[in-house]
Amino acid sequence: MGRINLRWYHIAGMIALLLFSPITFLTIRPEVSRDVIAVPSCEPSIMSPVAPVFARAPYFIIYDVKKNTARYLVNNFADKTYKVGLHVARLIVSEKAGIVIAKNVGAEPYEHLAKRGIEVYHGTAVNVQEAIYKYVNNMLLKTNAPTGYSKVFTAP
Repeated sequence: MGRINLRWYHIAGMIALLLFSPITFLTIRPEVSRDVIAVPSCEPSIMSPVAPVFARAPYFIIYDVKKNTARYLVNNFADKTYKVGLHVARLIVSEKAGIVIAKNVGAEPYEHLAKRGIEVYHGTAVNVQEAIYKYVNNMLLKTNAPTGYSKVFTAP
């Protein structure tokens, strides 16, 4: 086997190539679907009132527009005290929901959802069914900023 003689200019050339070549940074986003809607609710029913606070909602209704099916998730983070909104936002991301309809969303969960391509709509509806109906018929406003609190907050 022959020995490879590397001189300083060989190494410097490789370093320069690495440092000055155009690098494309890719953001890997989880796959979300605009047909899957997540709505915080007070009860495990589509007729339940929309919960007043996103992270403190006891349940989430996950509705699939294409399949016309609804199911509920229990929010196990609702009674926690640290980073609740972030944990709940991760839960929504794991469900592949592309749309969130909520009355109040704090800064941390809003940023987490927005970075993953999930749109947040202000839910002024009386119940979950009405909120979904209003979204499907383009009657809800998309939010461009957090609409709620970021600290520990107990909803009335």
